[in-house]
Amino acid sequence: MSEPRRHLKALPAHLALIVTCLILMVPLYWMVITAVKPLQEALASPPTLWPHDLAFSNFAEALRQAPFARYIANTVLTAGLTAIGNVVIGSLAGYALARGRFRGRGALLAFVLASVMVPGEATFIPNYVTIRNLGWYDSYLALVAPWLVGAFSVFLFRQAFRSLPETLFEAARLDGCSELRVFRAVAFPLVRATSLTVFVLSFVWTWNAFLWPLLVTSRPELRVLQLGLTAFQTEGGVYVNLLMAATVLSVVPVLVLFATTQRLVISGIGEGALK
Repeated sequence: MSEPRRHLKALPAHLALIVTCLILMVPLYWMVITAVKPLQEALASPPTLWPHDLAFSNFAEALRQAPFARYIANTVLTAGLTAIGNVVIGSLAGYALARGRFRGRGALLAFVLASVMVPGEATFIPNYVTIRNLGWYDSYLALVAPWLVGAFSVFLFRQAFRSLPETLFEAARLDGCSELRVFRAVAFPLVRATSLTVFVLSFVWTWNAFLWPLLVTSRPELRVLQLGLTAFQTEGGVYVNLLMAATVLSVVPVLVLFATTQRLVISGIGEGALK
């Protein structure tokens, strides 16, 4: 097939991708322009597609109206610990399922795969009851402990470890390495892309969490960013421009994180899911 005909055949797919990207970009665009509008213009009907007056002071005002430094610290702490837990525990569990030889491994793997298909919200009630019974309600433990490892993380690591040649492990064992040292010195360094993928995805999921922190915390000093955004909703109404400014501030860190690690994350998903 000639080059022009090939390009012509791919044109509908490219147009569909462009339209899809534009549709996905509209909410982000609306969030950003509303964040720099004065309140009166942000509430105007019909809305303006571009602000007449740029009010960058909305960002400073949003930071003044709510203790965002505390919210950011809480979110970074919970998201960071959750991401590290998913990498450490998920890699150990994935290695055991990929390279271990023990009775019931197949049943355990089936349970992990079944867990992937269960919506996270379906586990909220049993997890909430457990947190209450342990006396962890209204604490950082309640925000972190239930999400220290996820079935998806275990599955990605299991697939990544399965893709490694068996000869590497046999050589390490012949050199006298224990199974834990084989994992630490041989297996884990070879799945760095998967480790980064699990870290980034776990971090972003926890960063965006709203319902679970709402259920297990009541003290303002334990609020995470997504709960902190409710500070701009008062009895008199919602300060839409300040809310959008705060939302932009909460979105920028994860956008930067994903933009800088995008290639490795995609590589890690392929490493963990396709091999």
